[in-house]
Amino acid sequence: MKHLKSLLRLFQVDRDNPTLVLAQLRAFSKQIPLLYAILIANTAFVSLTHFKVAPFYLTVLLPGFFCCIAAIRLYGWWQMRGSKPTVDQAARRLTSTVLLAAGLGIGFSVWGFALFPYGDVYARSHVIFYMALTMIACVFSLMNLRAAAYVLSCVVIVPFLIFFSMQGHMVLTAIAANMALVTAVMLFILTTHSRDFALMVMQRENLEKVNRETQRLSDDNRKLAHHDSLTGLPNRRSFIAQAEARVAEFNAGTGRGFALGIIDLDGFKAVNDLYGHATGDALLIEASRRMRDIAGPDVAFARLGGDEFGVIAGEKVDLLAFGRTLCEVLRQPYELDDVIAEVTSSCGFAEFGSHCSTTHELFEHADYALYQAKDKAGGQTVVFSAAHRDSLRQVHEIDQALRNADIEKELALVYQPVVDTRDGSLASVEALARWRNEALGSIHPAQFIAAAEKTSLINRITNVLLRKLLHDLNQWPEDLTASFNLSARSLASPDAMLQIVNIIQRSGVDPRRIEIEVTETALMIDFEAAQRSLVMLRNLGVRIALDDFGTGYSSLSHVHELALDKIKIDRKFVGDMSNSSKAASVVRTVIDLCGNLGLVCVAEGVETKEQALNLGRQGCHLVQGFLYGKAVPARDVAALYEARRREKPRAARKPRPTSA
Repeated sequence: MKHLKSLLRLFQVDRDNPTLVLAQLRAFSKQIPLLYAILIANTAFVSLTHFKVAPFYLTVLLPGFFCCIAAIRLYGWWQMRGSKPTVDQAARRLTSTVLLAAGLGIGFSVWGFALFPYGDVYARSHVIFYMALTMIACVFSLMNLRAAAYVLSCVVIVPFLIFFSMQGHMVLTAIAANMALVTAVMLFILTTHSRDFALMVMQRENLEKVNRETQRLSDDNRKLAHHDSLTGLPNRRSFIAQAEARVAEFNAGTGRGFALGIIDLDGFKAVNDLYGHATGDALLIEASRRMRDIAGPDVAFARLGGDEFGVIAGEKVDLLAFGRTLCEVLRQPYELDDVIAEVTSSCGFAEFGSHCSTTHELFEHADYALYQAKDKAGGQTVVFSAAHRDSLRQVHEIDQALRNADIEKELALVYQPVVDTRDGSLASVEALARWRNEALGSIHPAQFIAAAEKTSLINRITNVLLRKLLHDLNQWPEDLTASFNLSARSLASPDAMLQIVNIIQRSGVDPRRIEIEVTETALMIDFEAAQRSLVMLRNLGVRIALDDFGTGYSSLSHVHELALDKIKIDRKFVGDMSNSSKAASVVRTVIDLCGNLGLVCVAEGVETKEQALNLGRQGCHLVQGFLYGKAVPARDVAALYEARRREKPRAARKPRPTSA
């Protein structure tokens, strides 16, 4: 039974192999015209040689009927050229071909046997050659459809062998035997070809699979190389390439003007630290979706890294209006699972061809515009202008001068007093850096410190200024303390912190007289590294103050985690508390927080008596600002200390403000 099934499969279309079925149909469709053309032509020739010799139905009607079937079939195949049939459709076509091969084979064989008795020996020989050669040609035309070739061979050769062997003529018997032998050889060749064809199809399919997988991996790699895996937006590499391409087109005269923007999500790090990286990632994905929603045909966004994004806008885009729309969209609350987070965004734009001619300058200008936008408390859009160009040129001049400066000689410290309003005494002083350059004159600290923080120069400047402070402390009364600001770069660098600790230890100054001030912004750049640095200083005996509290994005949990001694209220809130309920609320909250945590509270930027009285009523008695004196050089600090100490008894006799 098993062998019988295997034998029967030789005469059937292999439906279990879809790829082979489709390949057989493609190959067979190219050979079918030749098969039917040979069949029709050979039949016409035989009919012609037997015309008026054999009956009319044998020379015209019957062969005409068979040829019509063949012609119709040929036309049907012609109509199907170029089509892409399904596997089932291909299998049905091939199966019908097998059945038709059997039917036509039987029909044409019967016709040939019926025609054989008519005519002379030449006419009879023609019938024999017709049947033999036509069958051989058809078998070779069916080579890619093994089942049809086997069926045709069986329905033609077996009757051929029997019919001519029974004619009782040695020559006809020999012809029949010869035909059987040729058919056997053809079937052997056909079987080998069919196996090789199936193997070739399988190998080609495997090769195509490999090519498809290779192409998929190539596409994935290309996508990874040019797209951000988290948000799906183009990445920094793609963004830079796009900007460079636009610059090249513009310079070649084939492109239009455009603008490049850099977007920063203000407050993202706080969300990331407070709720975790998964929530932070979800926020970035949602922010990217919002950007895509407002991106038109002339606007393209990219993720440059972290919470920084880039945008390229065409020359017809109103940058300020678009920036306002963008900031408003990104400002909307983010509903992330069970968390509702809020961030703002700052955006800086630079127009190519306006104040710049290279991609590098374009990025530099957009980054500077972003810095200006963030300096306006965030949530703003700034377009690089001529005024910014002048400021940026000055930044470059400062940066170059700072690199070539004699740091020891040109840098100095001045000290702003911190006064206790209860008795007027000098509680401490804050060290403020000053730089005077021969070429540029006096440079504002915000300018040269910002320039120094971009490089390792800040660590060298910190060390020089710290030595100057420690030298001054050694000259002052032993109960006078001084505060000193540390940058984010120093806090994040273990090597820099070790140098600072070493300088303090070698100075001979009691570490308890030193107060290190750090800003919220500096802390949030790398909170864990900053925390380790503060613990190191605290273990040394140095006191720690959190400066500009309320302007950054730290949370109360961070305040609890830090080894703090003091919190300083930023001058912006102090100056606005009389006119702004929000500012007054921040001041009150910070004072209460310090009281609850046992921390000292200091108010910066006090310029009026009203502000001092208001702060005193709320419990903040340590203040600094122009009301109590501007920053003075080191040589005047001792005198200021003595003057405040002498005034202390008189100030103490004055009635203190009552609590609100």
